[in-house]
Amino acid sequence: MTLQRRLLILLLLSAPLVWGAGLLFGLNRARFEINELFDTQQIRLARQVLSTLPSVSLNETPAVAAPISPGSLGDSELDDLSIAVWNRRDQLLLVDREGVLLPVRHGAQGFVDLVLDSDVWRVYYVPSASGDWQIAVGQKQEEREELVWNLLASQLVPWVLTLPVLLLVMAGAVRQALKPVRALTAQIDHRPANDLQPLAADDLPTDLQPLLRATNTMLARIADSHERERRFIADAAHELRTPLAALQAQWDAQRLQAAAATPTQGARQDKIAQGLARMGRLVAQLLSLSRLDQPAPAATDQPVDWPALVERLFSELLPLADRARVELECVWPSAGEAPLALQGDSELVAAMLRNLLDNALRHSAPGQTVSLRLLQDRIEVIDDGPGVDDEHLARLGERFFRAPGQDNSGSGLGLSIVTRIAALHGLRASWANRGGEPPRRGLLVRLARVSS
Repeated sequence: MTLQRRLLILLLLSAPLVWGAGLLFGLNRARFEINELFDTQQIRLARQVLSTLPSVSLNETPAVAAPISPGSLGDSELDDLSIAVWNRRDQLLLVDREGVLLPVRHGAQGFVDLVLDSDVWRVYYVPSASGDWQIAVGQKQEEREELVWNLLASQLVPWVLTLPVLLLVMAGAVRQALKPVRALTAQIDHRPANDLQPLAADDLPTDLQPLLRATNTMLARIADSHERERRFIADAAHELRTPLAALQAQWDAQRLQAAAATPTQGARQDKIAQGLARMGRLVAQLLSLSRLDQPAPAATDQPVDWPALVERLFSELLPLADRARVELECVWPSAGEAPLALQGDSELVAAMLRNLLDNALRHSAPGQTVSLRLLQDRIEVIDDGPGVDDEHLARLGERFFRAPGQDNSGSGLGLSIVTRIAALHGLRASWANRGGEPPRRGLLVRLARVSS
């Protein structure tokens, strides 16, 4: 799960919870304030009636307030606010339409919660100082709750309508806040594997700076390790080149002197000569690898001149093809088409194809053909050799790996050099046995653009 998705889920879960907690708090506060407001009104009404009773002539027949037509007071209508006045003998002297439900309570003073006719009432009792009258002002609790919920609904509806907008705004804010992280991820994801330069941190948040510094420190250690490895390979190869050349020259001279030697001695000399040639190729390949493993290989952006490159390459490989008695051919695109357009270092491209063709020539039997096919969208090298077992095809291109069952000398570095040069030029090397109908022997090496 990405950090952005995790933050969004936490926000989407926590925002409604916090909103619900605020709603409950608002509900409690609204109920408290409304109860306080109506309690004050009941007290005030009771005291006003109490102050006017001495100046009012009341007989034994209770005075009942005249009924009011429903809706005549509009939204201010309060049918459930009632009043009742009793004398010393508990006789009703003054009562409204709802007040007849209120019971007389001797000695009661203050608020009392009652259940009258299945409804909860809040009643305020106040007696006169002389004890001649007792006044009760009551109101249904339902009336208060209705007002509380109406008030809450007036606040709830806007919140419910704006909650999706709020969540979208939060999602956009999280995405904007994580933009530097995505930029850093894209910077790491799109940089080449050989680019070990420190990562830029222009807009990275402060809390991610330690992670960036640790990553740059790791890149610096890797670059230093690669540099030491490259120097070691280059130094070792340079140190080996001179004694190998001297040993090869000395051995060639001894072979000329021993031209009349016995066949057994000649076979031994041939094996030693093959070992020296193999060591020479290994040194040359190690030097090539040391140059390719530099942090920034010196590849130019000049277009590859295929005719000139193929002419020079074939002139170098024709002696090897003649000795192996293998035909070397180049297949060009159809009329009106051009070979694969490639920009880079022509010397490196020539070294890549030289390794492929050299490998194909060494594994082809006499009388066979090695083809270099320059097509419009790819490059192919095809031989008629024994091919490679399918289980070993995936490992071709690894350093120092040679498929089992090969009799030719080699170090297992040629195809790794091919893979490296191809990657530097935006190509991917793939290997496959020729197959077909009917099945044909040989290996097919294809170089195509990574995006294709």
